[in-house]
Amino acid sequence: KYGIDCIIEGEGEKVIGKIVRAALNDENLPEYYEVPPEEVPSLEEIPGIIAPSINELVEIGRGCCRGCRFCNVTLRPLRWYPYEKILKEIEVNRKTGNGVCLHAEDVMLYGSRNTTPDAEKLTRLHEIVSDKCDGIGWSHCSLAAVASSPKLFSQVAEIILQKQSWWGAEVGIETGSAELAKKIMPAKAHPFKVEEWPEVIRTGMGLMHDNMLVPACTLIVGGPEETEDDLIKTIEMMDDLRDIRSLIVPLFFVPMGRFRDEEWFDETEMNSLHQELLLMCLRHDLYWADSLIDLSIGRDWPGKLRSSFYKLFVELVKRRIEREGVEI
Repeated sequence: KYGIDCIIEGEGEKVIGKIVRAALNDENLPEYYEVPPEEVPSLEEIPGIIAPSINELVEIGRGCCRGCRFCNVTLRPLRWYPYEKILKEIEVNRKTGNGVCLHAEDVMLYGSRNTTPDAEKLTRLHEIVSDKCDGIGWSHCSLAAVASSPKLFSQVAEIILQKQSWWGAEVGIETGSAELAKKIMPAKAHPFKVEEWPEVIRTGMGLMHDNMLVPACTLIVGGPEETEDDLIKTIEMMDDLRDIRSLIVPLFFVPMGRFRDEEWFDETEMNSLHQELLLMCLRHDLYWADSLIDLSIGRDWPGKLRSSFYKLFVELVKRRIEREGVEI
């Protein structure tokens, strides 16, 4: 239907060659190829980039040790790149820019073999990267790692904020319910107990707000073990996060990881609590929109022009929603 012959899921360094070779030889291709553990590349088998990456993204590690049931990445081993490899890739990207987005499933855990940050390695990473780049961003980090090491997080933030006023990262909240967290992501709160997940959220988000990290947060809506009480707990959490500078995005459940055999969730299955949660996310994001526009766009005249355009767009979105009878 879409002209796709084969989909490879996983890290492709050790398998892409044989798949392409089979295609060139007009051999039958698997419609779906999941990379097995024995074909996951070791650290030494992962090549460096040879041309600038999109958005100056530089990978600093692969894998995750948290084991969330809805995620594929947790099925792969944890590997951290040495400083030398990271700096080489930054140098390649300098052909098109002088910033960097450090990419890992949890940048706060760089160099660590468990869920506790390695202060020396993380601080050193940011010191040497800051010496090379005009700006630093993160692709992902976890609330638990931030909440467990507030002093370390503030030290890293101080390094980053020497050359910029803020930075961003994607952060998985997924649910405000400790009960649901226990079922689908029991190690998400580690080194805290999973029963403390709601407090981990509040603490981690508060530290990000205070240290000018703007998180783009995700919630999972309609998961296979979600109950109405779980939704109520997440709605209550949204109230707690009202004053935290952030974007919070609800995502319908997609069957992945250990949940791959479950059914997709779609809008026909939404109940009134789902609708309330989605509206709370929308209100939260619109509440912070103007502030985030001011934060992220330059103060020169082209920046002011873009800022005015974006704010006008936000206002038009609000008016359209209100015309539909929804109070913002």
